[in-house]
Amino acid sequence: MLTSSHISANYYDISLSNRISSVLDKMNELYSKQLAVVDQGIYYGLIDEDQLCDQANTDLNLEALKHLFQFIYIFDYQHIYDALPLMVLNNLCIVPVVDKNLTYLGTLTRESLLADLNSKIGKPDAAIICIELGAYDHSLSHISRIIEAENTAIYSSTIHQIPNSTKLELTLQVNKANISAVVAALWRHDYQIKATFGESYDQSTIQSRYDHLMNYLDM
Repeated sequence: MLTSSHISANYYDISLSNRISSVLDKMNELYSKQLAVVDQGIYYGLIDEDQLCDQANTDLNLEALKHLFQFIYIFDYQHIYDALPLMVLNNLCIVPVVDKNLTYLGTLTRESLLADLNSKIGKPDAAIICIELGAYDHSLSHISRIIEAENTAIYSSTIHQIPNSTKLELTLQVNKANISAVVAALWRHDYQIKATFGESYDQSTIQSRYDHLMNYLDM
């Protein structure tokens, strides 16, 4: 999962001597709004398509535009997911990879990151459960035990703060498409299910069956 093992086979770099017109042609060829400026292995920064389009003279070389370069990069020993916030915050198509000496090694692309994410979470036999939790009253180990007791395994989990709230949202991907028993078990333990996706039965059907069960037990 290191960035060094996900470097693109395409060459997303250009040199300081390249003219603006040729750089724009390469951006068009690679469908990338940014390219890495590299000269003799030294990484100088990223140049953006919009910056080049603002130049009146496209015969200028990149040497004249050094002040526009964005010095953004990621180290080869970092995890591939460290590149995601860099891409999002800076609206990038690529992220250059360098070693500890800042020597340019290549680039990560948005497509390679999406492909890697899909290989990790794009399971065809999976369903997704979204659970609303209090900020201080959740236990992932407890939730895992409930789910595993229904002969179900968790593929992946993510948690984030609900905006303008003290509550959290836990998103779980499990290895079954039919999760009615799992959802019912979580409800029995007073977990609030916000939504489910990919399951064989819709949310209202599961809720209805659970309500009928509770009414029966109260008789």
